[in-house]
Amino acid sequence: MKKFLITGILLICFANQTNAFDIKNCIEEISNLQINSKNILSYIKENHLTDKIMSICSSVTCKNINGANIEQEIKDFIKQNIALLKNKDLESALEAELKGFRIDKISINECKN
Repeated sequence: MKKFLITGILLICFANQTNAFDIKNCIEEISNLQINSKNILSYIKENHLTDKIMSICSSVTCKNINGANIEQEIKDFIKQNIALLKNKDLESALEAELKGFRIDKISINECKN
């Protein structure tokens, strides 16, 4: 029993020293993108980010993304962004709905395989 306790304590100390469980070291932000809401899904699939994606941000809002049902998550993000734009300016909301709106940032988890 003592061996298991000592081994457990050593493993916890080692994990804390190496930051093995610190997800902040894994997050990478992709910015300065030349994509919009109309082509975000194809960008994610072409760059094999489906399993790595954590969040997507526009100038208006950000949304955490679950890779399991990414199509629905992207649709919800677009609807949410357009709804927020409608509250501010109806004309810009209509333009965003027709042409798409700019995606400012994508956060991905680089530690996932």
